Amino acid sequence: MSLVIRPAVSSDAEMIFRFVSGLIDDHLPGQTPWTSAERIEADGFGPDPLFEALIAEREGKSVGFVSFCRGYAGWRGKPMGIVHALYVMPEERRTGAAKALMAAAARIALDRGWLRVELFVEEGRSAIRFYEAIGMSDLHHRHMRLEGEALIRLANNTL
Repeated sequence: MSLVIRPAVSSDAEMIFRFVSGLIDDHLPGQTPWTSAERIEADGFGPDPLFEALIAEREGKSVGFVSFCRGYAGWRGKPMGIVHALYVMPEERRTGAAKALMAAAARIALDRGWLRVELFVEEGRSAIRFYEAIGMSDLHHRHMRLEGEALIRLANNTL
């Protein structure tokens, strides 16, 4: 039962959507996904991809994925990777698939000369232990977000 990690291609958009839906359900049970397979295909596999993804397969069956993009570590003046989703099907958890996906993303980062790989994880999530076990540091930073009406108000400078 060997695990294979491969780059995602446009025909994987539906599978990635199912994985994203599973990730959303893990965090917000019953929440309808805010995206679609079509949006994922356009955003990840069009002329100017906004993200890349890797797929984990066991015996020809997709069992998980990681998606990431390039960012910039401004204080260091170097590119870095930002993981925005890591998901492994529940029945495949604790089999090494998540570690293999993150290891593949780390190899890409090193091959491209990226300084580091970062991600955000909600406080209190069991995934924190996994990330620490693979060598990631908990920086105890708060993840801040500007969206919706607050984004519009600030953009219009009407606070």
